[in-house]
Amino acid sequence: MILEPINSITSIEFYKKVAQRSPGRTILYLAYLSALYAVGSAVWLNLYSMPLQMKTVEWLADKVPTLTFAEGRLSSAAKEPVTIRHPDITQVAFTLDTGRTDPVTPKILQDSKVAAYITGNAMYTLTPKGQMEVHDFSKARTLKPLIIDAARWRAMGQTMSTVEYPVALCGCWLVYFLWKLAAAAFFSLVALSINRSAGAGLSYRALFSISAYAQTLTLALTLIAMLASDRLPPLLHLLNGNANIIALSITTIYIWLAVRKNAPLPPQPVS
Repeated sequence: MILEPINSITSIEFYKKVAQRSPGRTILYLAYLSALYAVGSAVWLNLYSMPLQMKTVEWLADKVPTLTFAEGRLSSAAKEPVTIRHPDITQVAFTLDTGRTDPVTPKILQDSKVAAYITGNAMYTLTPKGQMEVHDFSKARTLKPLIIDAARWRAMGQTMSTVEYPVALCGCWLVYFLWKLAAAAFFSLVALSINRSAGAGLSYRALFSISAYAQTLTLALTLIAMLASDRLPPLLHLLNGNANIIALSITTIYIWLAVRKNAPLPPQPVS
């Protein structure tokens, strides 16, 4: 099974064996493809996402004054309002004004160009539609005062980095597996139509297996686009933006070729 993804991409002849696969064997192959995707996602997390997350944690530890949450109220060492903006992600910005208890208006957030405004008793945010959301601190209670300082931010970042990899592996595997299983069911309907028009006479079991294996190239392209997105030439970036259409086209072509390969040979004329 280890080399089957390569065979699925490079050899239409291989689909003669695929047509003989049992449903259980086919589902096991989809689970294997999902594992490859999960590993690729973990690599992407390590290369791109995690460094940005850890940089954000250091930014918070360095820029946010020490906060104390007690009895439903937030206080800080800063005596004046402080607006903190992420150095790389301009949309990530918030104002910390724990001395304020008056309500904040949407205009204040819009004029300040911040995603959140935090006062001593609430956090105010705007929805994409411009509606104000108020998160009342008085509804949250702690048994003892909670102090959030630089050490606390770094500890949270360390916990996040420890937990994120296993969660990402399991989550990506499960989501991708269910997605590809559903996609195999959908493409099997496409395969039924091709099977009928080609007169191949293949069973639904064979068509389901072909539909599952025919998705292998789309996985390979997805991993390439995910892991080398900053190195792709402009044409591949354009293709990446039309991923669904490309996946549908590639998989359909593989199904068509595989069904034709498995179709019985036409009777030879008697000489």
